Amino acid sequence: MTEFLKTYDMQPTELKAADVAKILHCTRAMVYKLCLEYQELTYYKIGTRYWISKDSLRDYILRNRGGRSKKERNSECDSK
Repeated sequence: MTEFLKTYDMQPTELKAADVAKILHCTRAMVYKLCLEYQELTYYKIGTRYWISKDSLRDYILRNRGGRSKKERNSECDSK
């Protein structure tokens, strides 16, 4: 993911779902879920292809970069 941020300016404006999956180290099904169900990524569809803007992907990575907060980890441990 950080490689994508380092080479952000050289990336194409729109990325295919398969490309986003490689960047996020997940499956294409998860990328579709991020687009359709969770509405985390801005996309448009041409035919059967989903195109995700590189700005949307960058914003998603920066929003979710740190993982869970310390408070979330502590509350999860307390409930066990």
